[in-house]
Amino acid sequence: MTAARTAAVAGVGLLPNGTYSVPERELAVEVIHEALADAAVSLADIDGLYMPSPRPWTTQKFFSTNLLHLLGLEVDRTTEVSTGGTSGGKAFQTAVSDVRSGAVDTALVFAVERNSTIETTGPYFDYILSTFDAEFESPIGMSIPGIYAQSMQRYCYEYDVDREDLAEIVVKNRDNAAADPDTLFDDSVTREAVLGSRPIADPIRMYECPAPCDGGAALVVTSADAGGDGDRDEDDASDEPTGTESAVEVAGVGSHHAASHLLMTRDESITELPAVRKAAREASHDAGRSPDEIDVYEPYAPFPHIEAIITEELGLVDRGAGLEACLDGRTAADGEFPISPSGGCLGRGHPPMVTPLYNYVEAVRQLRGTASTPVPDADHVLTTSEHGHVNGATATVFARGE
Repeated sequence: MTAARTAAVAGVGLLPNGTYSVPERELAVEVIHEALADAAVSLADIDGLYMPSPRPWTTQKFFSTNLLHLLGLEVDRTTEVSTGGTSGGKAFQTAVSDVRSGAVDTALVFAVERNSTIETTGPYFDYILSTFDAEFESPIGMSIPGIYAQSMQRYCYEYDVDREDLAEIVVKNRDNAAADPDTLFDDSVTREAVLGSRPIADPIRMYECPAPCDGGAALVVTSADAGGDGDRDEDDASDEPTGTESAVEVAGVGSHHAASHLLMTRDESITELPAVRKAAREASHDAGRSPDEIDVYEPYAPFPHIEAIITEELGLVDRGAGLEACLDGRTAADGEFPISPSGGCLGRGHPPMVTPLYNYVEAVRQLRGTASTPVPDADHVLTTSEHGHVNGATATVFARGE
């Protein structure tokens, strides 16, 4: 049996979160070329294309096919994934699997999303309602903040957590994101501002919700045995390391889905996230270390209590102690186990199809030493993606290249 190859991210591209007036395919072309230049490879080197399926309101259908035509790109593998917030994570892990197995040599993973094109009422809310159980939940008008509000209430009740203290997780993440020009927000917020923001779903306030926006990201995944032809424009040349010289290893991958759908759980409390726990254990085992032996964590945590619970699921603290770790500074960028130094969903803004890839780009930047909020001497970063109250999750461990 042929040994699996080592997959690595050789190049990344990122569009700042915000609002864009051009079609998604133009955003895709821009961010793809940025990633290719960073990896020092050409389009001719790409033999696999992987992406999350575009949102229903995206005008261009058969998106990957149309994009292949625009780029003049012929590939052996084309994959569009539709699993909600884990779509980008699943697309990336499929690319990693194909590179490890030798099915492709150089994979391109990307995601673009424009939420500015649709109102949050009308068609958007109809789309959200359709994701809930059609017989019992959709008819009562369930919402995404509504289900997280229920788990926040339960979390505070079960562990005697001061609900107002949860605002400090938002404050921490907005502080982290303020240093990054690619994020939606460029300013910090106070605890008072968070708690005084508009109510969304009791007890959740507006600043405790991830802000929908437009964005895009792309990554080039290759192996130590494959590389591009190094063709780059002279204008792009610099003394900075590129391609395999600055590649970051994909050291471990994991995924899990609980036997539940949103709040329709079976055995676990809604204050537990078994999919994250099991996916992180699998990814960490694949990387040859335990979840608490990681230097930096970039979780997909769309609400403050979810970040606290993920801290617990990773085994970094005891049950109910995730918020306390934030209050004590242990999850700060200079703390014992940094959580979301990029700002995460709450600090960066949140185009859900792109967010997993933002986490991967941040991991690469951390390990290259180019992150806007750096964690010194970081060798391993663990990221997650999730959908539907974290009933489904992926986890990926990245390691500093040799």
